[in-house]
Amino acid sequence: MILFRKLIVVLSVFLVSVGAVALGRRAYVEAIGSDEMDYRGEKIRLSKKYVDYDDYKNDPANLAASEIPRVEKLMTDAQVGPDFADWHDVAHQLSKIKFPGYGMASGENVVAAGREFAVRFMEIPQVAKERYFVLEKLAGGTFRLADDFVAQCDPGSAFAPISTIHLVDDRLVYADRNGRVVRETPVAR
Repeated sequence: MILFRKLIVVLSVFLVSVGAVALGRRAYVEAIGSDEMDYRGEKIRLSKKYVDYDDYKNDPANLAASEIPRVEKLMTDAQVGPDFADWHDVAHQLSKIKFPGYGMASGENVVAAGREFAVRFMEIPQVAKERYFVLEKLAGGTFRLADDFVAQCDPGSAFAPISTIHLVDDRLVYADRNGRVVRETPVAR
Protein backbone atom coordinates (compact mmCIF):
# COMPACT_ATOMS: atom_id res chain seq x y z
CA MET A 1 0.00 0.00 0.00
CA ILE A 2 2.88 2.39 0.80
CA LEU A 3 4.41 1.66 -2.62
CA PHE A 4 1.10 2.49 -4.27
CA ARG A 5 0.91 5.86 -2.41
CA LYS A 6 4.48 6.70 -3.45
CA LEU A 7 3.61 5.86 -7.05
CA ILE A 8 0.54 8.12 -6.87
CA VAL A 9 2.62 10.99 -5.42
CA VAL A 10 5.35 10.60 -8.07
CA LEU A 11 2.78 10.39 -10.86
CA SER A 12 0.95 13.45 -9.51
CA VAL A 13 4.17 15.47 -9.33
CA PHE A 14 5.02 14.39 -12.87
CA LEU A 15 1.60 15.36 -14.25
CA VAL A 16 1.67 18.73 -12.46
CA SER A 17 5.16 19.38 -13.88
CA VAL A 18 4.10 18.49 -17.42
CA GLY A 19 1.01 20.68 -17.08
CA ALA A 20 3.09 23.58 -15.77
CA VAL A 21 5.52 23.28 -18.70
CA ALA A 22 2.64 23.17 -21.19
CA LEU A 23 0.96 26.20 -19.62
CA GLY A 24 4.30 28.01 -19.44
CA ARG A 25 4.95 27.38 -23.14
CA ARG A 26 1.47 28.56 -24.04
CA ALA A 27 1.92 31.74 -21.99
CA TYR A 28 5.34 32.27 -23.59
CA VAL A 29 3.90 31.91 -27.12
CA GLU A 30 1.08 34.32 -26.27
CA ALA A 31 3.47 36.89 -24.82
CA ILE A 32 6.38 36.60 -27.26
CA GLY A 33 4.94 34.95 -30.39
CA SER A 34 3.85 36.71 -33.55
CA ASP A 35 0.76 36.06 -35.64
CA GLU A 36 1.85 38.16 -38.61
CA MET A 37 4.84 38.52 -40.91
CA ASP A 38 6.12 41.04 -43.41
CA TYR A 39 6.09 40.05 -47.08
CA ARG A 40 6.81 42.43 -49.94
CA GLY A 41 5.92 45.43 -47.77
CA GLU A 42 2.63 43.92 -46.57
CA LYS A 43 1.61 42.49 -43.20
CA ILE A 44 0.37 38.91 -43.65
CA ARG A 45 -1.75 37.40 -40.87
CA LEU A 46 -0.82 33.90 -39.74
CA SER A 47 -3.25 31.25 -38.50
CA LYS A 48 -1.83 31.48 -34.96
CA LYS A 49 1.11 32.87 -33.02
CA TYR A 50 4.53 31.36 -33.61
CA VAL A 51 7.70 31.80 -31.58
CA ASP A 52 9.86 29.43 -33.59
CA TYR A 53 10.42 29.70 -37.36
CA ASP A 54 10.56 25.89 -37.69
CA ASP A 55 7.16 25.57 -35.98
CA TYR A 56 5.77 28.08 -38.50
CA LYS A 57 7.49 26.45 -41.49
CA ASN A 58 6.37 22.91 -40.58
CA ASP A 59 2.72 23.86 -40.01
CA PRO A 60 0.81 23.13 -43.26
CA ALA A 61 -1.94 25.58 -42.22
CA ASN A 62 0.29 28.45 -41.10
CA LEU A 63 -1.50 31.25 -42.97
CA ALA A 64 -4.83 32.74 -41.98
CA ALA A 65 -7.34 31.35 -44.51
CA SER A 66 -8.40 34.86 -45.55
CA GLU A 67 -4.77 35.70 -46.47
CA ILE A 68 -4.17 32.84 -48.90
CA PRO A 69 -5.68 34.58 -51.98
CA ARG A 70 -3.80 37.79 -51.13
CA VAL A 71 -0.47 35.96 -50.80
CA GLU A 72 -1.13 34.22 -54.12
CA LYS A 73 -1.81 37.57 -55.80
CA LEU A 74 1.28 39.18 -54.26
CA MET A 75 3.43 36.29 -55.50
CA THR A 76 1.98 36.10 -59.00
CA ASP A 77 1.86 39.87 -59.59
CA ALA A 78 5.49 40.44 -58.52
CA GLN A 79 7.66 41.38 -61.49
CA VAL A 80 11.27 40.36 -62.08
CA GLY A 81 13.82 41.18 -64.78
CA PRO A 82 13.40 40.86 -67.64
CA ASP A 83 17.17 41.38 -67.82
CA PHE A 84 19.64 40.35 -65.13
CA ALA A 85 23.27 41.44 -64.76
CA ASP A 86 24.40 38.00 -63.55
CA TRP A 87 23.24 34.94 -61.61
CA HIS A 88 23.54 36.81 -58.32
CA ASP A 89 21.00 39.34 -59.66
CA VAL A 90 18.64 36.49 -60.65
CA ALA A 91 18.90 34.88 -57.20
CA HIS A 92 18.40 38.22 -55.45
CA GLN A 93 15.26 39.12 -57.42
CA LEU A 94 13.70 35.66 -57.12
CA SER A 95 14.38 35.47 -53.40
CA LYS A 96 12.30 38.64 -52.96
CA ILE A 97 9.28 36.79 -54.40
CA LYS A 98 9.68 33.49 -52.52
CA PHE A 99 7.30 33.32 -49.58
CA PRO A 100 9.05 32.64 -46.24
CA GLY A 101 8.92 29.00 -45.19
CA TYR A 102 7.88 27.71 -48.61
CA GLY A 103 10.01 26.03 -51.25
CA MET A 104 12.03 27.27 -54.19
CA ALA A 105 13.92 24.80 -56.37
CA SER A 106 15.86 24.36 -59.57
CA GLY A 107 14.53 22.49 -62.54
CA GLU A 108 16.71 20.74 -65.07
CA ASN A 109 18.64 23.18 -67.26
CA VAL A 110 17.84 23.17 -70.97
CA VAL A 111 20.78 23.14 -73.37
CA ALA A 112 20.05 22.94 -77.10
CA ALA A 113 20.95 24.62 -80.38
CA GLY A 114 23.74 26.60 -78.73
CA ARG A 115 21.38 28.09 -76.15
CA GLU A 116 21.17 27.50 -72.41
CA PHE A 117 18.20 28.03 -70.10
CA ALA A 118 18.05 27.78 -66.30
CA VAL A 119 14.77 26.84 -64.62
CA ARG A 120 13.63 27.93 -61.15
CA PHE A 121 10.24 27.44 -59.55
CA MET A 122 8.66 28.31 -56.22
CA GLU A 123 5.71 27.09 -54.24
CA ILE A 124 2.71 29.37 -53.87
CA PRO A 125 1.41 28.70 -50.33
CA GLN A 126 -1.61 26.46 -49.84
CA VAL A 127 -3.06 26.74 -53.37
CA ALA A 128 -1.34 23.78 -55.09
CA LYS A 129 0.42 26.05 -57.60
CA GLU A 130 4.02 26.81 -58.51
CA ARG A 131 5.47 29.85 -60.25
CA TYR A 132 8.09 29.02 -62.89
CA PHE A 133 10.91 31.22 -64.17
CA VAL A 134 12.91 30.19 -67.24
CA LEU A 135 16.03 32.28 -67.76
CA GLU A 136 18.24 32.28 -70.83
CA LYS A 137 21.95 32.59 -70.20
CA LEU A 138 23.40 35.17 -72.59
CA ALA A 139 26.91 36.17 -73.58
CA GLY A 140 28.95 37.74 -70.80
CA GLY A 141 27.10 35.90 -68.02
CA THR A 142 23.93 37.99 -68.20
CA PHE A 143 20.46 36.44 -68.13
CA ARG A 144 17.11 37.25 -69.73
CA LEU A 145 13.70 36.08 -68.55
CA ALA A 146 12.41 33.80 -71.32
CA ASP A 147 9.23 32.60 -69.61
CA ASP A 148 7.35 33.27 -66.38
CA PHE A 149 4.14 31.39 -65.60
CA VAL A 150 2.09 29.64 -62.92
CA ALA A 151 1.38 25.91 -63.14
CA GLN A 152 -1.32 24.02 -61.26
CA CYS A 153 -0.05 21.10 -59.15
CA ASP A 154 -1.88 17.85 -58.58
CA PRO A 155 -2.58 18.02 -54.82
CA GLY A 156 -2.44 14.23 -54.55
CA SER A 157 0.94 13.92 -56.27
CA ALA A 158 4.50 14.49 -55.11
CA PHE A 159 5.54 15.27 -58.70
CA ALA A 160 6.06 18.77 -60.08
CA PRO A 161 3.57 19.80 -62.77
CA ILE A 162 6.44 20.30 -65.25
CA SER A 163 8.89 17.40 -65.57
CA THR A 164 10.76 18.21 -68.77
CA ILE A 165 11.46 21.26 -70.89
CA HIS A 166 12.89 21.09 -74.41
CA LEU A 167 13.84 23.74 -76.95
CA VAL A 168 12.17 22.88 -80.25
CA ASP A 169 12.39 25.33 -83.19
CA ASP A 170 12.75 28.41 -80.94
CA ARG A 171 9.91 27.25 -78.69
CA LEU A 172 10.16 26.03 -75.12
CA VAL A 173 8.02 22.89 -74.88
CA TYR A 174 6.97 21.83 -71.38
CA ALA A 175 5.77 18.32 -70.55
CA ASP A 176 4.44 16.59 -67.46
CA ARG A 177 5.88 13.34 -66.09
CA ASN A 178 3.77 11.34 -68.57
CA GLY A 179 5.29 13.22 -71.52
CA ARG A 180 2.09 15.16 -72.22
CA VAL A 181 2.80 18.68 -73.52
CA VAL A 182 1.25 21.16 -71.09
CA ARG A 183 2.70 24.43 -72.41
CA GLU A 184 4.60 25.85 -75.37
CA THR A 185 6.21 29.28 -75.46
CA PRO A 186 8.10 30.93 -78.33
CA VAL A 187 11.46 32.40 -77.31
CA ALA A 188 13.13 35.21 -79.20
CA ARG A 189 16.73 34.85 -80.32
